[in-house]
Amino acid sequence: MKWMKQLFQRPLVGLDIGVSGIKGVELQSGKTPRLLGYNRIALPWGTLSGEGEILDRETLVSALKKLFESKSFSTKRVAIGLAGNSIITKKVSIPVMKPEELREQLYWEAEQYIPFNVNDVNLDFAILGTSRTQGESKDPMMDVLIVAAKKDYVQSIVGLARDAGLQPSVLDVQAFALGNAFEFNYGAIVDTSPGGATSIIVDFGAGTTKVSVVEGDKTSFTRELRQSGTACTKMISERLGVSISEAEKLKIQDAEDDAVGGLIAEYVAGLADEISRTLDFAVTSGGEQSIQGVYVCGGASRTAGLIAALEEKLPAPVQPLKAAQNISGSGRKMSAQAIREVDYLGAVAIGLSLRTSGDTA
Repeated sequence: MKWMKQLFQRPLVGLDIGVSGIKGVELQSGKTPRLLGYNRIALPWGTLSGEGEILDRETLVSALKKLFESKSFSTKRVAIGLAGNSIITKKVSIPVMKPEELREQLYWEAEQYIPFNVNDVNLDFAILGTSRTQGESKDPMMDVLIVAAKKDYVQSIVGLARDAGLQPSVLDVQAFALGNAFEFNYGAIVDTSPGGATSIIVDFGAGTTKVSVVEGDKTSFTRELRQSGTACTKMISERLGVSISEAEKLKIQDAEDDAVGGLIAEYVAGLADEISRTLDFAVTSGGEQSIQGVYVCGGASRTAGLIAALEEKLPAPVQPLKAAQNISGSGRKMSAQAIREVDYLGAVAIGLSLRTSGDTA
């Protein structure tokens, strides 16, 4: 599997930059993967928007510098996850062609599917395999995942890292990093045969909820939902007339209170319904697929009642995505709390740290 090759490359620090904070993970290369470094820095409310827009660049640069001032990492070479409205992924079915032919035609193909001016985006693709649905066409078809990232967004992220004294070596979509972390930890159950079982990854973050469909070892569908940990906090704040900080405390500490618990239950039910509809669309558009499991991660995955609501709505077992289960140990003395955090908060950062320059999804 490709992650084995990646472990022998020069190390990268995977950076997961989100609404609530920045997480960094560095893995020690070699046959036995070890956690070499981990650090997390909280971000003040309003540093980033829920859509991934940088609202306070100075604070973000300062936080990145602080993340590395702790000497947690051995390198300043970083792999950064991209997300938000400036990233579009689209699965399309096109006539079978060689990768080099597709690359030549990519901008023409993308114009039909991407709601951006193709001159304003960086484009890439991943060939997923033979199309399961060929419609009326008698020509052989193949499924391709087209990825578009706005150039100005990419340039802002690169500039941000450089202003913090870092060396941006890899930029990757956060959803693909999740798929990489999944393959790394669950490779034994990945079925790469045609029509093999499909896995679902749901990352419950502060700014968005990311839903990914992984067919075999390839991410074939991604969607970011606006329902998030912050959305739940805002709902409590508005309904109960308290500040955002007080609402966050109530969400975490007083979920059993009738008023707070009722609002959380309302939010959780709506989120579970939205995830169910998203999967109905993704699986239906992908033909006959067997979902073998739903794997959840992210800080907001611990919202009271969420797992139970998902189990009721979704067509497969729901379980935590253990992002660090294939890491044999720590290369440095790290607290037990830090290692537990990596396991449920570090999936994106771990997937990014496994990347290498030139690697696509």
